[in-house]
Amino acid sequence: MKTSKGAEARLIEHIEKTFRFPGDRRLLLGPGDDCAVLRHGAGRDLVITTDEMVEGTHYLARFARPEDIARKLLRINLSDLASMGDVKPVSCVVGSGLRKDIRPDFTRRFMRALKAEALRFGISIAGGNLAGARENHFYMTVWGETGRGKIVTRYGARPGDLLFNVGQLGLAAAGLEILMGGSAPLKRKFPGLVKAFWRPEPMLAAGALLGREGLASAMLDNSDGLARSAAIISELSGCRVLVSPGEGACDRRLRAYSLLSGRPWRYYAVGGGEDYGLVFTAPARRLARIKALLPGARVVGRVEKGRGAAIENFNGKFKSFEHF
Repeated sequence: MKTSKGAEARLIEHIEKTFRFPGDRRLLLGPGDDCAVLRHGAGRDLVITTDEMVEGTHYLARFARPEDIARKLLRINLSDLASMGDVKPVSCVVGSGLRKDIRPDFTRRFMRALKAEALRFGISIAGGNLAGARENHFYMTVWGETGRGKIVTRYGARPGDLLFNVGQLGLAAAGLEILMGGSAPLKRKFPGLVKAFWRPEPMLAAGALLGREGLASAMLDNSDGLARSAAIISELSGCRVLVSPGEGACDRRLRAYSLLSGRPWRYYAVGGGEDYGLVFTAPARRLARIKALLPGARVVGRVEKGRGAAIENFNGKFKSFEHF
């Protein structure tokens, strides 16, 4: 099965071409990757990213608690830092657009949860902004500093590399499906899937290890699904990426849910977004070392000469997430 470029991908491509500043020597990496990288000082570079959660796009008010939104907002931003390799989170600024009818207890609960998450991950909240809006939305810019390892970009995959995933695959998509359906029995039966949607674990330790050890040739966080991640690597690295997740890539909870939903587990694992694990490529000769250092990393495909991304072992239909 081949993947195609959607409207969002075309818009991003135009943005990347428009906002180029070759005269700024401090800007080491600009639009096109998970983070921007700026020269910060001797031996340290500043890694910056931003992301947001919009009511009606990323969640629905009927199933979203303020604590859930706060926790996920921080985690999805930290996930971007993890995808760049050996990066230590430092601080962030947070903003929101709020409807006039928002309850005071909502904002207080949001702030308490956000501070608790910041302390959990060892970063500070340095400031932010407030504005009125038609729909509630929350956004964050987070920055970190590079360590000893080189930054890992999306551009380095080469024919002969293997495609890896570390972290969950498809659980968040299944969890969102449960939340959208509003079935209380399913929520009680599969709490791990619902938690996977609301509390993705940023793979900071795994990303730092891959960066320090120089193991990954290209990497990004899996926010829009494995198929979309493969397509991005293919386009930016100039190679063909074949996605082929084996049975070992399926979590037992997802397998159980897929039997009830009537959809194959690969439907969720390949097309489902919001997992925020790490998808990366590495030369095949590094397989044994990667497995020794990251036992949870699984081979989910390979890189060949050519262009585009394709899915093997799955002929079903799916749609990767697109904003437009």
